[in-house]
Amino acid sequence: MDSQPNSRPMIDVTSLGSYVFCARAGVLSYKQQGLDSGNVEKPRVPNLSYVPAFTEDELKEEFDRIFPAFLRYSLSCLIGFLLLWVIAAFFSVSLSLLLLLPGSLLAWKATTDGLSLLAVLAELSRHKDATPSQLDSTATGPVEVSWYGLIKDGYISFKPKGRYEDLSLNLCGQPWRILQTTNADRIPVFNYSGSNFVIRDSQIMRLALYSHLCKKEFRGSKSEWGILLDVATKRCFAIPIDDHLRSKAIKELKRFSRVLDEDQNGQPVKTPAGSPCENCLFGKPRPFISGVSDTRFTTGPIGANTHSGHHGQPVHSDCGDKFDWRPHHRYWHENS
Repeated sequence: MDSQPNSRPMIDVTSLGSYVFCARAGVLSYKQQGLDSGNVEKPRVPNLSYVPAFTEDELKEEFDRIFPAFLRYSLSCLIGFLLLWVIAAFFSVSLSLLLLLPGSLLAWKATTDGLSLLAVLAELSRHKDATPSQLDSTATGPVEVSWYGLIKDGYISFKPKGRYEDLSLNLCGQPWRILQTTNADRIPVFNYSGSNFVIRDSQIMRLALYSHLCKKEFRGSKSEWGILLDVATKRCFAIPIDDHLRSKAIKELKRFSRVLDEDQNGQPVKTPAGSPCENCLFGKPRPFISGVSDTRFTTGPIGANTHSGHHGQPVHSDCGDKFDWRPHHRYWHENS
């Protein structure tokens, strides 16, 4: 029997994705919903202070925001270091060295802003070189497409203003972005920021549920695709989504709901098969510091299940604390 909807806090789509990856990860994700920022995806790119933008207008706005500060810091550095040279040459070397620290801070800020500008210019170049991309309505599987190609073809990218809900399924979720077409199709976008960019079942299930929520939120609109986007390279896959895939995702959601009920009633959650623990953040050991490194759920912190880590220091993890075991994280195979 399915669990009754609304009997507990709604399940976020991100938690369902974690459940498809591993049942224990799903339970942990659910118990930590809202502790960060509502389980909304955050893009991560190694470009220092640069925050990635995803349309030409956003990129130009980012350039216009950074450039004046870069120019100001660069000119200040040039003038400052000339003054330091004069002080060192004609007055006091020790005084010039004393004044070098604030000058170095200006130089660091000018450098980081300069690298950010280069990143923006590189993205603008990608956008300029892209050719319009259309989604093939006859596709039956994932299709690799160009993000900027979709934008150039007329797809409009926007950020949802809040989460979407389906009270009948006790489900909520906020897609990272939505692509909208001129005929009001809604395409949810999943932002990927890992090192191994491949399509996984957990991502497909999340996109299918986001598609379901989009159809419910925007009555009369279609949502026949989902986009898996690598935020660093703008490489992406378009995933066809139909009623069958949405139904499959809803069945997974109901199974997850039963697992949550069983966990709430004290029944064990099965140990994961295979090697999902290898790189799982929930199973990654961290140094135990009483009152600081606690595993926290929305209901409060729980006790630590510690093990002797590298160099003998006590370590623990969210998954180990919750399920009283030692997850098979790669940490345990690394050299101390």
